[in-house]
Amino acid sequence: MQIPYHLMNEGMLVASTLDALGYDTRALRRVATAGTLVRLARGVYVNAVVWQSATPRERHVLRCRATAARLGNQVVLAAASAAAVLDLTYLGRWPERVCALNSVADGTRVRGGISWRAHDDRHTGVRDLGWVRTTDPYRTAIEVSAREGFLAGVVTADSALRANGHRGAGDGASELLAMAESLQLQRGVRRVERVAAFANGHSESAGESWTRVVLADLGAEHPELQVDIVDDGLWLARVDFCWPERRIVLEFDGEKKYRAPLRGAARSAEDIVIEEKKREDRLRAAGWTVLRIVWDDLREPERLRRLLRRHGLIG
Repeated sequence: MQIPYHLMNEGMLVASTLDALGYDTRALRRVATAGTLVRLARGVYVNAVVWQSATPRERHVLRCRATAARLGNQVVLAAASAAAVLDLTYLGRWPERVCALNSVADGTRVRGGISWRAHDDRHTGVRDLGWVRTTDPYRTAIEVSAREGFLAGVVTADSALRANGHRGAGDGASELLAMAESLQLQRGVRRVERVAAFANGHSESAGESWTRVVLADLGAEHPELQVDIVDDGLWLARVDFCWPERRIVLEFDGEKKYRAPLRGAARSAEDIVIEEKKREDRLRAAGWTVLRIVWDDLREPERLRRLLRRHGLIG
């Protein structure tokens, strides 16, 4: 079969569409077996080049698109799948299965390659993206918080608040709580309340959100977030966490800034490292102590405890 690339949408081919146009779709599976196409769902295929070049989030979005192509408005994406299509931050790996809302009568279960989440309200906090319906940022954050734990909830809630223009401690908490009340949650209510109180749109990545949780768990002094450091009228840097009275900054050093999609084609990873070094030198020359942490410090918080204790930020 000659693949009709001109009929691809987002790199995908839908067998029912091709069949209606007179194509022999029985050959699609053979083409997929040969490696030119990747089967995402029954009757839905994606160009193998598109699939291989996609990030984990982008692959999950493709799975969501395949599900929408099969089920249309029958499906309302939720949890990780909603986070993926809304470009919210999500902690952990993007799942193999698409997550969607299901009626309570049908229950929470896996069927047809979809992880269905039981909830009878398929209208409150639901957004129509044109190609699919999905829970909106607030409802997505609420449901992740209720089902997947405090840390996962904070990570997604921080990005949901940020997406809605809320910055700062407590900013937007009332809207999260109002959404939770509208949904009449049957589980995780107290956890959702904790997440709403703790969430802060100033956190700009999963690593920064996780750092805030660990700092709180360790009993560290409360830092200011996303602070512009100015010395004698000269702007030096914008930092992740700051204790101004102690002249200490803490930077979460994730890997994304060094990767091509974020650093841009014109800047190499080496360029980023050099820029970061110059930035840190400016801060140190102005009398600031610069602390850096990585993912392993969050996974093993005792390492972070020792670092903070050395600098007087915890007892």
